[in-house]
Amino acid sequence: MNMIFLQNSATQPRCHKRFRTFKQAGVEGVVYSFNRNWYNVNLPKDIQINSLGELLPGSYFKRLLLYIRKLRPVFNTYKDSVYYCYGQDMAFVTALFGKKYIYEESDIMYLEYKNPIVRSIMKWLDLRLQKRSLATVLTSQGFVEYLYKQKPDNVFVLPNKLDSSFAEFQRPQSKNYESGVLRFAFIGLIRYERTISAFVDEMVRFNPNYEFHIWGDGGDEKKKFVKELCDKYRQVIYHGPFRNPIDLPEIYSNVDVNFVCYDTNGLNERIAEPNKLYESTFFNTPIMVSPNTYLSKVVEKWNTGFVVNCLDRKEIVSFLDLLSVDYLEKKSRNCSNIESEFIVDSVASVQQMINYIKRNQ
Repeated sequence: MNMIFLQNSATQPRCHKRFRTFKQAGVEGVVYSFNRNWYNVNLPKDIQINSLGELLPGSYFKRLLLYIRKLRPVFNTYKDSVYYCYGQDMAFVTALFGKKYIYEESDIMYLEYKNPIVRSIMKWLDLRLQKRSLATVLTSQGFVEYLYKQKPDNVFVLPNKLDSSFAEFQRPQSKNYESGVLRFAFIGLIRYERTISAFVDEMVRFNPNYEFHIWGDGGDEKKKFVKELCDKYRQVIYHGPFRNPIDLPEIYSNVDVNFVCYDTNGLNERIAEPNKLYESTFFNTPIMVSPNTYLSKVVEKWNTGFVVNCLDRKEIVSFLDLLSVDYLEKKSRNCSNIESEFIVDSVASVQQMINYIKRNQ
């Protein structure tokens, strides 16, 4: 099977990981991608990415016109190939040109639209694109529960697990903690300023020896937010962008608790399954997550972290008050008890889908 991978961000580690997994499964592929001008340290050395140009913020309609103009030559070059489309926009344009495609959805972005009519139209389109696809990949079981009463045969749940290279990596021992000194961290694309600000404010008041570390990148406004937070508190340390997955072992060796308390006003955040779940578990790092989310259900089931509403300052203080060396070390041990096969990507994750496509083409 010859496959053309269409990305909207050349530096997205999830896309690189998926490409490598297909390659391990024997699928030959070519990658085309737009550039977003952040996280350029994440450009992979082992994958040749053909540039489609820069993707700037703009209206949905303008973005579709850009996709049509830039992808038309690709479709004309690879007339009989299968296209692997990351995101609804890519899948929609590929379907317009009548191409065979696999559709991967890692965020249901139309859930953020305020107009319920628009959301309904976009959901209808989403389901149509999934039905027409050779196969659809959803990265969260929460997405399945939102979209379907019964999952169709061509829909596969492939969570954003740790890169398959970590299958050969020796996992660290569970963590040991020192009383009165903790390092919290936000790792990834910088966002969710409300929850970060509220938590840092209360953390510093509670114990000035606690630290909050930030690894990641984002747009100018996000970086401005981080700079202001660092200027306000000496306990906030910004380390800049990082290479995923190369830098993950070093990062997590310097983290005591992973802060993944997203602002859950949007439904997408409530049903998503972020890669931080798998990173934290692999590196035996307790994770903080927001309540009333699919992620919180998993964390409670595995007993590997804490559910904290970081928009409620009293709840933040209560959480900080309950932390103890024994409690944290128990959570870390629980992480180490989760087998690597559940948290590291593998060829088996895509082989079942490949076999399905071959049977049904």
